[in-house]
Amino acid sequence: MMTLTTFSEKQTDSKVYVYWRVGTKRGGVLDVTLSFEHSDSALIAELYAIQHLLFVELVLGREPGSGNGYRLTVSKGAIKKLALGRSDKKYAFKYSSFLRNRMAGVTIEVSQSKDFLPVLNDSLTEVLTVDSTDIASEVHSINTPTMGQLKITKHAVEQYVSRLSSGKPKNPWLSLVKRLQHPRLCRSLLTDKVRQHKVRKYGTADNIEEWRHPDDEFRFLVLKDGDTRTLVTSYPRC
Repeated sequence: MMTLTTFSEKQTDSKVYVYWRVGTKRGGVLDVTLSFEHSDSALIAELYAIQHLLFVELVLGREPGSGNGYRLTVSKGAIKKLALGRSDKKYAFKYSSFLRNRMAGVTIEVSQSKDFLPVLNDSLTEVLTVDSTDIASEVHSINTPTMGQLKITKHAVEQYVSRLSSGKPKNPWLSLVKRLQHPRLCRSLLTDKVRQHKVRKYGTADNIEEWRHPDDEFRFLVLKDGDTRTLVTSYPRC
């Protein structure tokens, strides 16, 4: 099981050191400064650090497609409760949404041990200044062979699951991503009904694309803004 260990140490209500390691020899320190103050800055910063390490730094060697096969050893028990949807820290749910969708199924352990963690003055320190919208973002980007970079919102994942006739997949995020990353995905024509609906909603349908697999009636509607594409919705079309 691939394991990322993090330990957050509060300095002020906006400044936190997050120590991390993978194995016993790789690690570092993130010097996280929040653009706002919060008494639980250590929890918020550790949640952001985990996302940064997993999806930006790729410290586990690749970008996780789900939480299966991964373990997070964290210093705050609230992180485990948030992943299970059982925490009373309601304000933190928006900061931890990635644990319940993109990393659904991840194993989380809580530990206060600092064994093998790097020492602040002896380790490479990365300075991060983050805004609340960065931490609470429920939009994640993936690379696809046909559409290029595609943004996926939490809402789009929920819609995908609700419209599957085969029932809820074990890992909704991974199921959706696998479909979107299929190399045979191609453009298809919007029906008049869909086009009219999008004109009413967005004022135009010229920036709406419909994508599908040639052997599958499930459709994906994508909003194109310049070089940026965002999944709007998905549905089966008979």
